Amino acid sequence: MRLDYAEPQTYLAHIMDRAASGQPGYCCITDVHQCVRVHDNPRFAAKVNGATLVIPDSVILQRARALFHGVPYIETMHGADIMLELCRRAEAQGVLIALIGGRDDAALAQLQHRLMARFPALEIAYAVSPPFRPQSAREDTEMTGAIAASGARLVFVGLGCPKQENWMADHTGRIDAMMVGVGAAFDFNAGIVRLSPRWVHRAGLEWLHRLASEPRRLWKRYLCTAPRFLWLLARDAVKRRGKPA
Repeated sequence: MRLDYAEPQTYLAHIMDRAASGQPGYCCITDVHQCVRVHDNPRFAAKVNGATLVIPDSVILQRARALFHGVPYIETMHGADIMLELCRRAEAQGVLIALIGGRDDAALAQLQHRLMARFPALEIAYAVSPPFRPQSAREDTEMTGAIAASGARLVFVGLGCPKQENWMADHTGRIDAMMVGVGAAFDFNAGIVRLSPRWVHRAGLEWLHRLASEPRRLWKRYLCTAPRFLWLLARDAVKRRGKPA
């Protein structure tokens, strides 16, 4: 799986440069769960690897890369913090944003309220919480047209993995905007789910915090996917033994 080797300030600037100039593209913010999905599904892998940027917000992925490839470890930003920092820059630069996702309309409204309280001059040009069912071709065309008409140049997509990555890849070129798949950042920044303390994230224990916060929804992801990731990591380490980094 592709992981771009870039400091936060570098990829944040790149995202904003593309957004400000109206260049279409998309950024995947990846973690262990997505990494395993990429391994299992070649079609999904092509969509993630075809992104403009693939940025890990997982300490485990960053440390594994540093260990296997002999490169310096890059401090990660939590996906929710990436979203907030991009909103701060969008406010400063006058870049209009759109929000696609949220658990429901009420959750999306709460997110908008909190973002506007934090960034009073931020322009949210469009916001929608699509239904969980697949959209019809007509619904999709109407939504795509509404995003384009809004003038939004930075689109946050919080539909969860793999739905958001598929959506961004399928809509690249149809929307003249930079899209960023932020997943659970909608819930965190709306105050629906509590964000972990920074020391938890830095220690690589974000998965444990999320599992404790939403056990019924996330138990399968973390208790099944995480051990499999570690097995794949160990297998890759054996294959790399004796080979140059």
